[in-house]
Amino acid sequence: MQKTIETRYRSFAACCLLAFVCLLSGCASTSTKPIVDIDGKHVAGSVATLEQVTLGGVKQWILIRGRNASSPLVLKLHGGPGQAEMATVQFNNLLEQDFLIVEWDQRGAGKSADVPAAGLTMEQIVSDTIELSQYLLKRFNQDRLTLVGHSWGSAVGLQAVDHAPRLYRAFVSTGQMTSFSNATSAGYQALLEHAGRSSDKALEAEINALGEPPYVGPEGKSKRAKYVGLLEKYGSLWHAEPGFNPVRWMIAAEEYSWPEKLSFNRAAETSFEALLPDLLKLDMARLVPRVEVPVYFAVGRHDLLASPSLAFAYFSRLTAPKKEWIWFEKSAHFPQWEEPGEFHGLLMRVLRESGSAPG
Repeated sequence: MQKTIETRYRSFAACCLLAFVCLLSGCASTSTKPIVDIDGKHVAGSVATLEQVTLGGVKQWILIRGRNASSPLVLKLHGGPGQAEMATVQFNNLLEQDFLIVEWDQRGAGKSADVPAAGLTMEQIVSDTIELSQYLLKRFNQDRLTLVGHSWGSAVGLQAVDHAPRLYRAFVSTGQMTSFSNATSAGYQALLEHAGRSSDKALEAEINALGEPPYVGPEGKSKRAKYVGLLEKYGSLWHAEPGFNPVRWMIAAEEYSWPEKLSFNRAAETSFEALLPDLLKLDMARLVPRVEVPVYFAVGRHDLLASPSLAFAYFSRLTAPKKEWIWFEKSAHFPQWEEPGEFHGLLMRVLRESGSAPG
């Protein structure tokens, strides 16, 4: 009996030691929920995998999910920079019915955080995007994929389709970034105007205390955080119900281990600071004046983080074989999550209009 107790104690102690070592070493999660039917049974032929690939000589993580391995590919480019999005996988439930959805934590972000800051440039992430697209097409024996770029990812994505148009069926933008500096100034002015129209003295005081952008230098980080906080508070970052709750999403996400969850914000901040020079000089009208693939701008009516007026000015000048502007009336900066049904419908229409699906 004593030996049995000692054996169990040693096993328990070994498990505790393993868990502690795992915590210290930053063990990565390799788990994602299986694709199941309405009865909770695994769907035969479905794909649900969380794995590493090498892009630009650096190991990076991708999440691939869909009911059928032969479904059309959709590669999503997250925002930020540095705001990896695997924790929002629950918003992809509808998309997974008809597409193979690929979430990618870009170098320096989320699960792919272990990258020297010197390797973080927009040019390199564009190159990684093209390399990942080629890998996915070859792996799943497809000739083109749909690229979805959100905010920072919209600027990366348009450059990718500009450089390698034959890889892409279409480009779908959400929260289109055109000029980071101009968008921040436009958002600041819009908040001031809102305070004036609504006689909101508290908001007016907060804005005046914050001061006008750009928010750079020693106080830039804290001022940017306060600015984004004001946008969120007044429904200009996330407008739909239920509310914007990235902390809850992250806690619930099995795709991230606890060490990865705890290091998420630090990685995001490091990425943002490293890529801020690229952001400050961003001018999409100059950088990508034309593309050779259809483009669809999905725009939240209430978005003040990425100014719709600036995005429309760029959209109007952009030359493409087909381009379409779609308002999402109940959304701000995240129409792909705030109105998932409408966004699914848009991607299905993109598929039909590309000749890749029956009408």
